[in-house]
Amino acid sequence: SESLHYVVGLDMYAPTGEYDRKDPSSLGKNYWTAQPVFALSRISPDGFNADLKLMYDFNFRNSATDTRSGQAIHADYAVGWGVGKGWVLGVGGHAFQQVTDDKGPNSAAGRARAFGVGPSVRYMNDRGWLFTAKWQQEFQVKNRPEGAQLYVKLAIPF
Repeated sequence: SESLHYVVGLDMYAPTGEYDRKDPSSLGKNYWTAQPVFALSRISPDGFNADLKLMYDFNFRNSATDTRSGQAIHADYAVGWGVGKGWVLGVGGHAFQQVTDDKGPNSAAGRARAFGVGPSVRYMNDRGWLFTAKWQQEFQVKNRPEGAQLYVKLAIPF
């Protein structure tokens, strides 16, 4: 329909970015991840909007530490109200839950989890350009770093 959209796909994450096995906050992970994805959006220019993206992570072995991070299920969500001229104001967040244990000699103790929530804004024009910005504060974090994030996304169809 004009207002309901969905996508099914597979994201792949390569072992890119700086990685230091002694620094748990390294930006790089030094392993591959295969991530099946399902996303559903309800888009209304002047009314209720909602987005849900479900993902499942299959992590591969980190060759520097000989460990494999556990599998995880996570979701990103947003609900908002279309205020006209392509703008939507609302609330967005995420939920993350590791569902299998890490394996290997340098495994983390316990399964990770985190939840986040905060304000969001989205703009979409009639040519399909999409801009999203959201700030989220995490809570109920376990076995992983905790903080706040600012997400910015720009999608340009071609």
